[in-house]
Amino acid sequence: MDFSNEEKQSCFDKISELYFCQNFGSTSKNDLEVLLFSEYIEHCIKVGEPYDDYALSKQLGITQSRIRALKERKELKYPHKGFDWKISFAESVKNAKYDESDHYVKILIQDINVLNEARHFIEEKGWYDECSLNRKLLRLPLDCFTEICIEDETLTDIFSPETKKNIKSIAKSDNAIQSFLGDFTKEGLKKFLMSAGKEAIFSVISLLPFGGFAKTAFEFLGNVIKGV
Repeated sequence: MDFSNEEKQSCFDKISELYFCQNFGSTSKNDLEVLLFSEYIEHCIKVGEPYDDYALSKQLGITQSRIRALKERKELKYPHKGFDWKISFAESVKNAKYDESDHYVKILIQDINVLNEARHFIEEKGWYDECSLNRKLLRLPLDCFTEICIEDETLTDIFSPETKKNIKSIAKSDNAIQSFLGDFTKEGLKKFLMSAGKEAIFSVISLLPFGGFAKTAFEFLGNVIKGV
């Protein structure tokens, strides 16, 4: 790793705070490792190097399970500035799998901190995801997926007359879409997603006028469902 002089100086300044302020020897080996690991991760992010569990495991010569533990401790003690778990969650949807039989989506989330935040959000809402042998896998129903991506309780105001007209034009032959037309709310959308077929879901998702990470998440979800 080719650290810049600025990065080296910043790292030394942080180490000096741990040792040279009347506290020499009070820092544990684990604390020092978390600091150095944090500096390493931040460098990888800055220069665009991979920092997934496997890449870091090979580079540092430690197990992936230990990498995940260090990532958790790093985020608790030295949180990455600008970290937004929902943006990372939305990006993860691109590789999701959709089960049409029960309207569940499986999302492989590589970052342990994103996964922890998603599960905490789900638990706070009184929902739950299903555990699996793969600790990176998040399996949840589409109504729970919607809770993560959409904060507004009502969606009526964001649907333009043109959008409503387009949805009405595809609703004539689908009862599920027709029911959604009478309830342009988050709850209405959740009920629709949990009852409609994949063709209807894809047709409506492609018309949803969301922005930000919700737009990213639903666009990827639409592509996933279309490919089922």
